[in-house]
Amino acid sequence: MQRGFFISGVASTMAENRLDNITHNLANVNTTGYKASRSSFKTVLSNNLMATGNKEKTPASYLSMGSQYIDTKAGTIKQTSSALDFAILAEGYFQVKQQDGSVALTRAGNFRLDADSNLITQGGLPVLDNSGAPITLPNGEITGTSGGAIYVNDIQVAQLALVKVIDDQKLQQKEGTLLLTDASNIEPAVGDVVVQHGALEGSNVNSVLAMTEMVATLRAYESTMKVVEQYNQLAGQLSSNVGKISG
Repeated sequence: MQRGFFISGVASTMAENRLDNITHNLANVNTTGYKASRSSFKTVLSNNLMATGNKEKTPASYLSMGSQYIDTKAGTIKQTSSALDFAILAEGYFQVKQQDGSVALTRAGNFRLDADSNLITQGGLPVLDNSGAPITLPNGEITGTSGGAIYVNDIQVAQLALVKVIDDQKLQQKEGTLLLTDASNIEPAVGDVVVQHGALEGSNVNSVLAMTEMVATLRAYESTMKVVEQYNQLAGQLSSNVGKISG
């Protein structure tokens, strides 16, 4: 019975975790450059089975929490014609500088200028060039190339820092559209990545699929709660009746 309580508890925790992910993804369905967060699960062998190898007497396995991972597939590209909008086609990320000085990655290219003409994200973080320095743009007509070069009045003034991630499984979601990974997990992508100026990448969340997943997960959660309630009733009967002397 204790094993039943444990397995039911794990199942309900997994369902809650998945619901949290789906809810967060749905809240960002219209967020530029957002990458969906997902949960993975793993199969755990029974301890008794591991010890005895006896498949006849012990359950083979049960599901347990695995890890969170980022769905890196591209979102839909939309033309905006805004001079400060940039979209990366296929793989690749922009680099931005966080408040603590560390570097984060993002696919959200809806940039803007601050009061000092620095190119920044919607959250106010400086956008970096390929030398790791913040980008400052002079006044004038802004254009961009497919290689990520930025021109003002037909003169190149900056080159966006474009990188590719070696192992997507090592990506971590910080907040909003910011992603983190070790410096050893990225490599320069200038020349390999195509940038579309005057366009933005939308969220890669499929709202219809997410709603379907939410309904299925809610049903699974309700089922595990029913199992837990049944175990509670059995435990109550056991404590009330076992050991009683009748007659």
